Amino acid sequence: MALKQIPISELQIGMYVAKLDLSWFRSPFMRHSFLVENHSQVARLIKAGVQTVEIDLDQSTNAPGENGSEDFTFTDTHTPLQDETFSPPPLSVKPLAQLNEEYAQAQLVQHRLNQAVHTLFSAMTRTGTIHAEQAAEAVQEITIAARTLPHAALFMATNQNRAGDASLSRHALATGTLALVLGQSFQLNPLELHELATAALLHDIGLMQIPLAITRRARVTSKPLSQQEHRLFLTHPRLSVQALQQERRFEPTVLRLIEYHHPTSHDQDVSARTETSPASTALGILRIVDQYDDLIAGFGGASPFTSQQALQRLYLDGAEIGLEQNILARFITLVGIYPVHSSVRLNTKELAVVTALNAEKLHQPVITITHKPEREEYQTPIVVDLAHQEGQGEPRSIESVLDTVPGSFSSDSMRAA
Repeated sequence: MALKQIPISELQIGMYVAKLDLSWFRSPFMRHSFLVENHSQVARLIKAGVQTVEIDLDQSTNAPGENGSEDFTFTDTHTPLQDETFSPPPLSVKPLAQLNEEYAQAQLVQHRLNQAVHTLFSAMTRTGTIHAEQAAEAVQEITIAARTLPHAALFMATNQNRAGDASLSRHALATGTLALVLGQSFQLNPLELHELATAALLHDIGLMQIPLAITRRARVTSKPLSQQEHRLFLTHPRLSVQALQQERRFEPTVLRLIEYHHPTSHDQDVSARTETSPASTALGILRIVDQYDDLIAGFGGASPFTSQQALQRLYLDGAEIGLEQNILARFITLVGIYPVHSSVRLNTKELAVVTALNAEKLHQPVITITHKPEREEYQTPIVVDLAHQEGQGEPRSIESVLDTVPGSFSSDSMRAA
């Protein structure tokens, strides 16, 4: 690969961009390597603050110093970080007290859902059979929560304390909840949402038939599975389907979503990849939220990721592992690089809470600053839109996300910060 660094002012149509001088979440494109198709791509890079790019001369049809031609076929698709087919709701900054109240309510609902799903999975383990009525009741409860609770509060409550807890019941609830929130944004109808939630809830029950030692090591790179163990692990989607077929009460769409929820099997089913079909959208959703929660929880004993790290991994590797980029872009837009309710430390060493997302600048949300650099609490919290700080002195930015309960800073967490 022959690379050449050039200023953004020299970037032309036909050049293949191999690297940008921006962090992944500041980029206006889903990938940092792509062929420049039109002038609007260059304009978006300039608007994002790109100053230099590295060009892959081998893949460029127009090398630096040559006259570019606009008559060529764009052979790759690169979904922008913000899904252009999706219009997020207008920016609305809620008072911190209201956000804390919404989160507390979401926690209570999530605790009740945890108990319901745990009971369902315990019964499966004990009897070896799936209780369709109990599963339907759990799906109904998750659906009500996704429809009635603010998505930001529900998302945070779902992901809180996930690190290190890769139990099937927690994973099932998390994927079911996230799948419904994402499915609603695509305006899937009630039946499609019910089928998606059912598939998300039950997609991994086949793992109950895989030796625990194998599932625990499935993603631990320090002690990888043997080829035989890996092949056995990959049978779990089919084992899930076979278990549900014995019940004879689950729709074919649900079984199909479960069978193809991993790239290795999904890629063999050409009919499942019709871009405009709701079934394809549902499958794309299930695969993304499944991967995301595996990273958050640390499936198989792997090191758990923060939400930001998990989104970064999906962003960088999504195309290679078969994730639908338009759905991934929607998911990142809904969640945010720094999700609402996140406790953060600023470059000024102040402590703050993320209180709203900027859809066009996800790395610059609206925050409410609660504590001074010396950890003294502000008498009146300060609301700052990180994307618009003109005339406010030194610009603030998020330095790190703190592992604290949303909306509060304990003395221990402040000392750690």
